[in-house]
Amino acid sequence: MTTVPDNQTAAVLRRRGRGRSGEGRTSGRRRPRRPQGALGARHARRRDLHTARTRTRRRLHRPLALRGTRRLLHHRARPHRRAPRLPTGAPLPRVALPSTGAAWLRRALWTIALTLTGGVTREGRLPRGGCVVVANHSSHADTAALLAALDARHAPLIGAAADYWFATPWRRRVCRRLAAGFPVRRTGGGLDDLLDMAGALRAGRAVVLFPEGTRARDGAVGDFRRGALLLARHAGVPVVPVGLAGTDRLLPKHGRLRRTHVRVHIGTPLYGAVAPATARDAVQALSDRAAAWAAGSPSASA
Repeated sequence: MTTVPDNQTAAVLRRRGRGRSGEGRTSGRRRPRRPQGALGARHARRRDLHTARTRTRRRLHRPLALRGTRRLLHHRARPHRRAPRLPTGAPLPRVALPSTGAAWLRRALWTIALTLTGGVTREGRLPRGGCVVVANHSSHADTAALLAALDARHAPLIGAAADYWFATPWRRRVCRRLAAGFPVRRTGGGLDDLLDMAGALRAGRAVVLFPEGTRARDGAVGDFRRGALLLARHAGVPVVPVGLAGTDRLLPKHGRLRRTHVRVHIGTPLYGAVAPATARDAVQALSDRAAAWAAGSPSASA
């Protein structure tokens, strides 16, 4: 015997997803009618092709490290973690210095450039370990001559005037990349800039400074400032005097480039507390010796 539900019971069953007769369960939402015949087959092919293309596109655009790993696709960024604080008095970690590959490239570059403009000759070598190189300054070509003459294993750093070489972006890039320069302020705070290089000296690098502070025009070595000597004493490294000859003729101050042979003389290291007058006299003697040799050199007169 079949029981026919009344109108209220039929409404409740309809809301629960059952039909009037109670057989089967429906979703309550009317499904769209699918095309029949040839039109239905074409619709099915299009749907399958679209699904295959979508899956392929997602797989190809997914990074290689994340392909097939759904857990990493929904990875949430971890919160930023602060670096652990070192206890008071603990030694600071050593900072890895760059390799000397760039120094070898700079030395090769400036050696070729000076060879094409007359040649460069070196006498003497730097001592092992870090050192502060002080030299006479009469031309912008002094930096090129020192980079070509000094050992690349020391990876020399050149102190440059901050108000000139670091005043514009293009000068700053040229100074840092081609000369390994670092800024030194001449109007106040220059001693702090120099003392910041103590770590590089203790690591075995050479710091090249021109204690005169500016380029000389008459060829005579001017008075030395004490910043380079204080840096050497603070870092516990020797002071190495270097005399240059020929750079003032190669590239005069406010002049044009001319073909000239350049001579670089590296002197004996000075240890301990060095007075500015002592360092100046050593550089002056080396500069006069290099100039005398260059004046009698056949390649210099050619």
